[in-house]
Amino acid sequence: DGVVRAGVEFCDDGNQVDGDGCSAACQIEGRCGDGVVNQGEQCDDGNRDHTDSCIDNCRLARCGDGRVRAGVEACDDGNRVPDDACLNTCQAASCGDSIIRHDLQVGDAGFEECDDGNNVETDRCRGNCINARCGDGIVHAGVEACDDGNQNDDDACRNNCSLP
Repeated sequence: DGVVRAGVEFCDDGNQVDGDGCSAACQIEGRCGDGVVNQGEQCDDGNRDHTDSCIDNCRLARCGDGRVRAGVEACDDGNRVPDDACLNTCQAASCGDSIIRHDLQVGDAGFEECDDGNNVETDRCRGNCINARCGDGIVHAGVEACDDGNQNDDDACRNNCSLP
């Protein structure tokens, strides 16, 4: 109708022709978010949502762009650090993912001494991502003959995890 209604239309050139600067939907053409893929845009879904496949700058979403895609990525910190809280696969780091986190210090929640990617308690890296030790109460195959987890050297297992 040629009249711009505030809050509803961004333009109104009085026609239903796309490509003349004002779309048939009364949106200014040639800008990101107008629903039309313009020159320089990879996509344009007509919204400013940065959690879908076309993010708010009219670029295709990808792991590492710093925006979390709902239902696709657990995290996206936008960096290429492979051993922090968000892996380069956009999955949250966790014990058992075969990656030792180096962004934490001893005593921090989630700190890992090791991470061999399994939950086997009898190998060198326990299922909680802490190195196996003599005295932890678990016999580590090929390393210890016994491990009773106590400090009594006069029982069935010595403090050095050998048999008496």
